[in-house]
Amino acid sequence: MRIAAMLLSASMFILTAGAASAENATPHNLILFVPDGLRALMVKPDTAPAMAEVRDKGVNFKNPHSLFPTFTTANASAMATGHHLGDTGDFSNTIYTGFSSLPAGDTVVPFLENDAVLGDVDEHFKGDYLNEETILKLARTQGLSTAAIGKVGPILIFDHTDRANKEGAVHSIVVDDATGAKNGVPLSDEMKEAMAKAGLSPTAPSRGDNGNVGDAKTPGTTAANTAQQAYFTDVATKVVLPMFKARNKPFVLVLWSRDPDGSQHNQGDSLNTITPGINGPTSLAGIRNADDNLAQLRKALDELGLSSTTDIIIADHGFSTISKESKTSPSAKVDYADTPKGFLPMGFLAH
Repeated sequence: MRIAAMLLSASMFILTAGAASAENATPHNLILFVPDGLRALMVKPDTAPAMAEVRDKGVNFKNPHSLFPTFTTANASAMATGHHLGDTGDFSNTIYTGFSSLPAGDTVVPFLENDAVLGDVDEHFKGDYLNEETILKLARTQGLSTAAIGKVGPILIFDHTDRANKEGAVHSIVVDDATGAKNGVPLSDEMKEAMAKAGLSPTAPSRGDNGNVGDAKTPGTTAANTAQQAYFTDVATKVVLPMFKARNKPFVLVLWSRDPDGSQHNQGDSLNTITPGINGPTSLAGIRNADDNLAQLRKALDELGLSSTTDIIIADHGFSTISKESKTSPSAKVDYADTPKGFLPMGFLAH
């Protein structure tokens, strides 16, 4: 299998993709595999053998950095457009819109990991809240087959301005958490038929136990996001890749794995302590889960005879942790009903 790159930097994506196509005149397919929240130093033969093999036999960027660690849509906007955050305006998973977004719960700071919210902000910003062309849209308009599969929010960002399911029109395939739901991007009849033949539901499963966030008194999840990601990977390997091969033209496929990010955020291995913390068994299971998805993807490429003409780029956006303990913060000296004494109040950021 021709392995193009192990990429661990959102800002380098377009450069690498361009280099891969320039060195070979034969049209190549491109797969962007994103293990959300992956930490590069955790990729080892014993923790993530499939990713380690791509890195060690391909091209490894040894000094990568995300544009904004942990914030998914900010980094997704860079991967999707090749532009920095000052161009896209997507600095976080929530943005100030200047209007009240009803799909987000009637707020002026909507959470962007939601297909309906993305549609709403697009509508209010002249059809494109990023104000930049995405690589999937550009590939699609040049006649390539395109698909984005995986975590809701970043997946739609890769081709968010074209959500209609018009008869005869060419659209990117979008499959995420909201697939099959009222607010999800509709599947084409071709996709519905192919998924039925593969024994896959047209409705995406939930995260199950992996979605258990816990709180300051109750531990979060101890399970990786296996069921939901198995569904997304099956859609990619059993439906989309065979479909693209039958079309006999180049394709671009984005597969965005929620793990290890989701498992790391919700891990219940160390309630109110930092040991084992981010390197506990749940986080490691999340890394291995994403690695298993990549292995299945590569196996499918081999079986379909697409390996020699398909470049794989692996991109993460890092992960940052925040300690809630403080001996100096004034906030830690106040009592809160849902917060242990001496800890900062609950929330993603606390002052």
